[in-house]
Parts: sequence; structure tokens; C-alpha cells
Amino acid sequence: MKHTHCGRGCGRDSLEPTDVRSDWEATRLRRRLDEDRRDELLDGVMAIIAERGFSQVTIAELARELRCSAATLYKIAPSKDSLVLLAIARWADVVFSDMEARSAKGKSASERARVYFRAGAAHTQPLSLTFYADIGRFESTRLAWWTGVVEPYLDRFIELVRLAEEADEIRPVNTRLLAEVLRQVGSVTRNDQVLRASGLSHERAVLEIDSLIWEGLRKS
Repeated sequence: MKHTHCGRGCGRDSLEPTDVRSDWEATRLRRRLDEDRRDELLDGVMAIIAERGFSQVTIAELARELRCSAATLYKIAPSKDSLVLLAIARWADVVFSDMEARSAKGKSASERARVYFRAGAAHTQPLSLTFYADIGRFESTRLAWWTGVVEPYLDRFIELVRLAEEADEIRPVNTRLLAEVLRQVGSVTRNDQVLRASGLSHERAVLEIDSLIWEGLRKS
């Protein structure tokens, strides 16, 4: 930084272009580090609540397990409810990106649709029944889960099924009916009583349904 004077003799500081660039780069790097730390903490929050649910977990407990201060978490969100919603939104962004990447590797339209469906099952398998119970217990999380996870997932899967149908790889299907069936199936595979009665895990139940869907869609 150099000190310059205006024509009237009043001293003012001015930044050389290189100084401006350096300050901008430093600010950008700090912001990037802050964003990375924020994402890391949100991922950590999601890992905890996915296993234990969130209704009985406090900010203090989350901070202790994540080895940060409660104040740090409150910088991310003003309340536990908001923190949970942000963690779910972050999880959804990561999950949908991964599902798209996996699906894109499919060699056919029908394979891309099936890979997408199975990827969804793989990502939701670690989510506990306690987590799902808490999702349904509160209107804010129920709405966030439905609009940010369930509906986008079904919309994209149905779109991929339509593409497979257009490619003449599967038989014609009523996609509106299929979407509604999958909505109901999602509830069944998260029902503890149903799973115990069937002797299946959530993941195994989803794979059974996957087999039923694709056997039904296969062209005779």
C-alpha cells in the first residue's frame, strides 16, 4: 500500500492493483474455507440425526460430538430446527448429485432409470426409523422432506422411466400411477412393523420392490 496525496494536500491511502488482487484473493479464500467448514458441520449434523433422530438431540450435544462450539452452530442457523433443515437440504444436494452421476453411467435409458432408483435406496438405507419418525412428527421437516427429497426424487425417476419407454426399452406404463404407488411404497418400507413381519431390512425391502417394478416393466 502506498500513501498518496491529492492536489489539495489532503493525505489519502490508495491501493495498488496488486494489493487489491491480494486482498480479494485472501477474502475469497477465507470465504471458501468458511463454506467448507459449514458444509463439514452440516454433514456431521446429518450423520448424527440420521442415526438418532433429532427431536431429543440438543445443540449442545451436536456441538460436543462435532467438536465445535454451540456458538459456531448458531452462526450457521439461528435455531436447532433451522439447523436440521439446512442439514437435510445439504444432504439432499449431495445425494441427488451422486445419483445423477451414477445414473449417467448407465448404458441404456432403462439402466439409467434403474440405477437412479437403486442409488436412492442406497442413500436412504442409513437413515434410521427414528429419523423418519421425527421427520413426520414436525410440519417443517415433513414439508422439507416431501418437497426437497421425495417429490424431486419421484419426478426425476419418472422422467427417466419415460425416457426408457420412449426408447422402446420397456413396455408402456402409466407413470402417474407408478409415482403414486412409489409414494405408498416409501411409507411401507419405513414401517417398523411391516419390516419385522416381512423379515426384511429397509434396503432389502427396497430391492425387492425394485425387482417387482422392473419385472413388471420388462417387455414381453
